[in-house]
Amino acid sequence: MYNHQEDLEITINIAITLLRDKNLKNLVILKNFLTFIPNPNHIKEVLTKAVQEVVNSCPETTHWLLQHPHCLEPEVKVQDVIHQEIANKFISLGLTLEEFSFDSKGYLVLPDSLKQVFLNRSKISPHNYDVNLVLYLLHIPKSVESV
Repeated sequence: MYNHQEDLEITINIAITLLRDKNLKNLVILKNFLTFIPNPNHIKEVLTKAVQEVVNSCPETTHWLLQHPHCLEPEVKVQDVIHQEIANKFISLGLTLEEFSFDSKGYLVLPDSLKQVFLNRSKISPHNYDVNLVLYLLHIPKSVESV
Protein backbone atom coordinates (compact mmCIF):
# COMPACT_ATOMS: atom_id res chain seq x y z
CA MET A 1 0.00 0.00 0.00
CA TYR A 2 1.25 3.49 -0.88
CA ASN A 3 2.16 5.65 2.11
CA HIS A 4 3.08 9.18 1.03
CA GLN A 5 4.67 10.15 4.37
CA GLU A 6 6.77 6.99 4.54
CA ASP A 7 7.91 7.35 0.93
CA LEU A 8 8.72 11.02 1.55
CA GLU A 9 10.88 10.13 4.56
CA ILE A 10 12.71 7.44 2.60
CA THR A 11 13.36 9.87 -0.25
CA ILE A 12 14.59 12.56 2.16
CA ASN A 13 16.95 10.06 3.80
CA ILE A 14 18.34 9.12 0.38
CA ALA A 15 18.86 12.81 -0.38
CA ILE A 16 20.61 13.32 2.98
CA THR A 17 22.92 10.39 2.27
CA LEU A 18 23.79 11.77 -1.16
CA LEU A 19 24.40 15.25 0.26
CA ARG A 20 26.76 13.77 2.86
CA ASP A 21 28.65 12.00 0.05
CA LYS A 22 29.38 15.47 -1.37
CA ASN A 23 29.26 14.18 -4.93
CA LEU A 24 27.84 16.64 -7.45
CA LYS A 25 27.19 13.94 -10.06
CA ASN A 26 25.08 11.94 -7.61
CA LEU A 27 23.07 15.05 -6.76
CA VAL A 28 22.29 15.54 -10.45
CA ILE A 29 21.14 11.92 -10.64
CA LEU A 30 18.94 12.45 -7.57
CA LYS A 31 17.37 15.58 -9.04
CA ASN A 32 16.74 13.78 -12.33
CA PHE A 33 15.14 10.90 -10.45
CA LEU A 34 12.91 13.27 -8.49
CA THR A 35 11.65 14.90 -11.70
CA PHE A 36 9.77 11.69 -12.47
CA ILE A 37 7.50 12.31 -9.51
CA PRO A 38 4.43 14.13 -10.83
CA ASN A 39 4.26 16.80 -8.11
CA PRO A 40 6.80 19.57 -8.91
CA ASN A 41 6.73 20.79 -5.30
CA HIS A 42 7.88 17.35 -4.18
CA ILE A 43 11.43 17.96 -5.45
CA LYS A 44 11.72 21.23 -3.57
CA GLU A 45 10.20 19.72 -0.41
CA VAL A 46 12.55 16.72 -0.42
CA LEU A 47 15.69 18.73 -1.12
CA THR A 48 14.81 21.50 1.35
CA LYS A 49 14.13 19.03 4.16
CA ALA A 50 17.35 17.18 3.34
CA VAL A 51 19.39 20.40 3.52
CA GLN A 52 17.68 21.36 6.80
CA GLU A 53 18.53 17.96 8.28
CA VAL A 54 22.14 18.25 7.12
CA VAL A 55 22.44 21.72 8.68
CA ASN A 56 21.15 20.26 11.94
CA SER A 57 23.36 17.17 11.91
CA CYS A 58 26.53 17.54 9.85
CA PRO A 59 28.70 20.69 10.02
CA GLU A 60 31.17 19.37 7.42
CA THR A 61 28.47 18.79 4.82
CA THR A 62 26.87 22.14 5.63
CA HIS A 63 30.22 23.78 4.95
CA TRP A 64 30.53 21.84 1.68
CA LEU A 65 27.04 22.95 0.64
CA LEU A 66 27.98 26.54 1.36
CA GLN A 67 30.94 26.09 -0.99
CA HIS A 68 28.62 24.57 -3.66
CA PRO A 69 25.47 26.67 -3.27
CA HIS A 70 24.25 26.03 -6.81
CA CYS A 71 24.24 22.23 -6.53
CA LEU A 72 20.49 22.04 -5.90
CA GLU A 73 19.31 24.97 -8.01
CA PRO A 74 16.88 25.87 -9.38
CA GLU A 75 14.77 23.81 -6.98
CA VAL A 76 16.43 24.97 -3.76
CA LYS A 77 18.55 27.97 -2.89
CA VAL A 78 20.95 26.23 -0.52
CA GLN A 79 22.33 29.39 1.07
CA ASP A 80 18.84 30.60 1.93
CA VAL A 81 17.98 27.32 3.66
CA ILE A 82 21.29 27.26 5.56
CA HIS A 83 20.91 30.90 6.60
CA GLN A 84 17.36 30.33 7.81
CA GLU A 85 18.39 27.30 9.89
CA ILE A 86 21.33 29.20 11.41
CA ALA A 87 19.11 32.20 12.15
CA ASN A 88 16.61 29.92 13.89
CA LYS A 89 19.41 28.43 16.01
CA PHE A 90 20.73 31.84 17.02
CA ILE A 91 17.30 33.22 17.81
CA SER A 92 16.61 30.16 20.00
CA LEU A 93 19.87 30.97 21.83
CA GLY A 94 18.55 34.46 22.56
CA LEU A 95 20.47 36.40 19.91
CA THR A 96 18.79 39.01 17.74
CA LEU A 97 19.01 39.27 13.96
CA GLU A 98 21.19 42.36 14.41
CA GLU A 99 23.90 40.35 16.19
CA PHE A 100 24.89 38.26 13.17
CA SER A 101 24.86 38.38 9.38
CA PHE A 102 26.18 36.55 6.34
CA ASP A 103 28.80 37.76 3.88
CA SER A 104 28.54 37.73 0.09
CA LYS A 105 29.82 34.12 -0.05
CA GLY A 106 27.25 33.00 2.50
CA TYR A 107 29.57 32.66 5.48
CA LEU A 108 28.60 33.73 8.96
CA VAL A 109 29.73 37.12 10.25
CA LEU A 110 29.79 37.67 14.01
CA PRO A 111 31.18 40.45 16.18
CA ASP A 112 34.63 39.60 17.57
CA SER A 113 33.26 39.20 21.09
CA LEU A 114 30.73 36.59 19.93
CA LYS A 115 33.37 34.80 17.83
CA GLN A 116 35.51 34.53 20.94
CA VAL A 117 32.60 33.03 22.89
CA PHE A 118 32.24 30.26 20.30
CA LEU A 119 36.01 29.68 20.15
CA ASN A 120 36.11 29.36 23.94
CA ARG A 121 33.12 27.00 23.96
CA SER A 122 34.80 24.82 21.34
CA LYS A 123 37.78 24.36 23.67
CA ILE A 124 35.53 23.49 26.63
CA SER A 125 33.13 21.29 24.68
CA PRO A 126 34.82 20.14 21.45
CA HIS A 127 31.94 17.82 20.48
CA ASN A 128 29.14 20.39 20.75
CA TYR A 129 27.42 20.23 17.38
CA ASP A 130 26.04 23.79 17.34
CA VAL A 131 29.40 25.29 18.28
CA ASN A 132 31.16 23.22 15.60
CA LEU A 133 28.60 24.29 13.01
CA VAL A 134 29.16 27.95 13.79
CA LEU A 135 32.95 27.51 13.61
CA TYR A 136 32.67 25.72 10.24
CA LEU A 137 30.63 28.59 8.83
CA LEU A 138 32.80 31.41 10.19
CA HIS A 139 35.73 32.95 8.43
CA ILE A 140 38.19 33.17 11.29
CA PRO A 141 41.60 34.70 10.68
CA LYS A 142 44.42 32.33 11.67
CA SER A 143 45.65 34.73 14.38
CA VAL A 144 42.27 34.51 16.17
CA GLU A 145 42.16 30.68 15.96
CA SER A 146 45.40 30.35 17.89
CA VAL A 147 44.21 32.57 20.78
